[in-house]
Amino acid sequence: MYCPNCNAYNDDNATRCTNCGNLLQKIETPRVDVPPPPPEARGGVFAPPAASGGAIPDLPNYLVQAVVLTVVSFMLAFFTGITGVGVITGLVAIVNAAQVNSKVAENNYAGARNSSRLAKIWCWVTLAILIIGALSHYY
Repeated sequence: MYCPNCNAYNDDNATRCTNCGNLLQKIETPRVDVPPPPPEARGGVFAPPAASGGAIPDLPNYLVQAVVLTVVSFMLAFFTGITGVGVITGLVAIVNAAQVNSKVAENNYAGARNSSRLAKIWCWVTLAILIIGALSHYY
């Protein structure tokens, strides 16, 4: 234990400092065991299922669909003059789809689910824009 007066090191069971003679008091603090918070209390980031004995969730990333829809949107915009808005929404779908696997690797399953959901939504938006653009161009 260290003396609060002169900062000299003393034996743990000493009552007076060997350097300055100051009265030493040992302060005992109670030990409290705090259990870890439940997974839902940690900001929505769940513990990895591998740690709890389960398998890593298989989340679809929709990357193939996003790339195909973006390429088709680009081809239609380039060759037929249909608006290129589908290319932009397709790129948003690709960005969200690309984030799914990296978030799963970081054990951020809530973020991975959200990115997967957003990639799916943007794929549907891109497909709707393609269909509306094609119908308006040909009719």
